[in-house]
Amino acid sequence: MVNKQVRSLLLYFLLLLVPGSSAGNVGVNYGMLANNLPSPLEVAQMLLATPLRNVKLYTADQATLQAFAHAGLKVAVGVPNEEILLLASNVTSAQSWVQNNVVAYMPATQFNYIIVGNEVLTVSPELSSSLVPAMTNLHTALVNLQLAGELKISTAHNLAVLGPNSFPPSVGTFNSNVSTTMQTVLAFLSQTNSSFMVNAYPYFAYIANPIAISLDFATFQQPLNATAAGIITDINTGLQYMNLLDAQLDSVFSAMERLGYHDIPITISETGWPSNGDPDEIGWGIANAQTYNGNLIKHINSNVGTPLRPGASIDAFIFALFNEDLKPGPTTERNFGLFNPDEIAVYDVGLLETAGTAPVFPVQTPPVTKTWCVAKPGADVQDLSNALNYACGQGAANCVPIQPGNQCYEPNTLASHASYAFNSYYQLNGGNYWNCYFGDTGIISITDPSYDGCAFP
Repeated sequence: MVNKQVRSLLLYFLLLLVPGSSAGNVGVNYGMLANNLPSPLEVAQMLLATPLRNVKLYTADQATLQAFAHAGLKVAVGVPNEEILLLASNVTSAQSWVQNNVVAYMPATQFNYIIVGNEVLTVSPELSSSLVPAMTNLHTALVNLQLAGELKISTAHNLAVLGPNSFPPSVGTFNSNVSTTMQTVLAFLSQTNSSFMVNAYPYFAYIANPIAISLDFATFQQPLNATAAGIITDINTGLQYMNLLDAQLDSVFSAMERLGYHDIPITISETGWPSNGDPDEIGWGIANAQTYNGNLIKHINSNVGTPLRPGASIDAFIFALFNEDLKPGPTTERNFGLFNPDEIAVYDVGLLETAGTAPVFPVQTPPVTKTWCVAKPGADVQDLSNALNYACGQGAANCVPIQPGNQCYEPNTLASHASYAFNSYYQLNGGNYWNCYFGDTGIISITDPSYDGCAFP
C-alpha cells in the first residue's frame, strides 16, 4: 500500500502534469530494467493516487497490463525490436500480436499507442526495411478489429536520424542513410494521422559540447526577454530560441518539411536528465535534473509550441518513472528516474507548494560529499599547460602555493601544479562541475589530493 506521504508527494508533483484540453500532455516512461522495483500492482496504486494518466511501456508486460486494469491510465505499449521481423512478415502475425497484447486487456486497460520498436533506424538498422511493413500490418490489424480510431501506430527515433549539419534548426535534414526509410515512415504517419515520435535529450547534446552549449540553454533557463544576450537566433529565419529542446524539435520539423510533410505532429517519446553519475561525467546532479524536468513540464503545459510551430500541442514522456539498477553503461544511465524503487522521490520539480502550508514530502536528500578538481590523467600536455595558465591568470586562482619555494611547488610537475590551480579555481567559483572542465583537462575527484605539507582547499 502506498503510504500517505508518498501519495501526497505524487499528487502535488503531478497535479500540473494534467493540462487543459488544448495543452500538451506530460506522461512518464515506466521502464523495468531493475531487480528492485515495486510490483506492477503497487505501481498502479501509486499512479492511481495521482492525476497522471499517460504511461509508456517498452513491452506488453502481462502483469503490468493486468495491474493497470480500471486505472483510467492511457497506455502507450511498445513492440520490442526483436519482434519486428515477425510482425512485418504477414498481417496474421500482426493481428495475433494485437489480440494477445492489446485486445486481451481491453476495455479494462486503455491503450492509445502501439510504438513499433525503439530507435530502430540507428540502433538496429538491419531492421529498417521491415519497420514500415510491421507498422502497416499492425494498422491493418487495428482496422480489421475496428480499433484504428482508438489506437495509433508510430515508432520512436533517436535524434541521430538527423544529419550532422542540422543546426540552426531551419537547415534540419534527415541523415542520408535513413532518408529513404524515413520517407515511407512519414507517409505512413501522414496517412494514419499519427505523430512522429522522437527521443530528445538536451542533456546528451550538452555533455557532448559544453563549451558551445550552455547549461542554462539546455535546462530552459535562458532569459524570457527575447532581446537579452545569449538567445540563439536562426540566421535563416530570424526565429529566436531560448532553450535547446525547442531547437531540437524544430530541426525535426524542418527535416520533415524537406521531405514534403508539413503537418505531422511530434511526440517526445523520451526526455529527461540524470540525477547522479560518475566523477568523470559532467552535467548530472539532482539540481540540474530538478531544473530540467520542472521547466519541461511548465513548457509543455504552457502549449507555447516551438518557434517554428507556435501554439503546437506537443506531448512528452519523461524518462523515467524509476531509477533502474540493471541498465548498462555509466552511472548516469541508471539515474534518470523521478523516483527510487522505494517510491521516494529523488527530487521535486518545483510543483509541490500549495496555496497553504506545503506538506512535508519524502524526498531523497543528496549526501554531502567533498569534491576536488584535479588534472585529468592522460590530458594533452599543451592543453593542460594552457588550462593552467588560464586558471592562474584570467581565472584568478590562488597559485601562490605552487610558486618555487612554496609549500605545493614540489613535485614540480605540470599535472601537480595544474591540479592545485584547477582546484583553487573550482572551489573559488562554487564547486560546480562546469568549473572543473578546463577544456576537458580537469576531472572531479572525491579523494582528497592533499599531501604532506600541501593542503588542497
